[in-house]
Amino acid sequence: MKFSDNLRMLRAKYKLSQQDIGDIVGLTGGAVSRWENELTQPDNDSLIKLAKYFNVSTDYLLGIEKNKEEIDPLDDILFSKAKDLSDEDKKAVLGIINALKKDIDKELDK
Repeated sequence: MKFSDNLRMLRAKYKLSQQDIGDIVGLTGGAVSRWENELTQPDNDSLIKLAKYFNVSTDYLLGIEKNKEEIDPLDDILFSKAKDLSDEDKKAVLGIINALKKDIDKELDK
């Protein structure tokens, strides 16, 4: 997701107005509106203030990484189990995943 989407989602989650966000970073609600409408981007200081307020990383706000709370626990399990596989087993699992993905893509194209 993009910064504008992440900010809008966090603002809704915390039931804050654009003016509330503006007050948090020391700007106007209009400045926040321009961020959400992708007309401008926040400066570094504003981005840091938002990250601290919402207790998320700046990378999350910018859409570079998922919020830790949003990471699927199954991903952690899969990645931890994959470490124990031999290279040959990793290739076999990857082959299965790719085959399944092709099947799913074919179904979606119908």
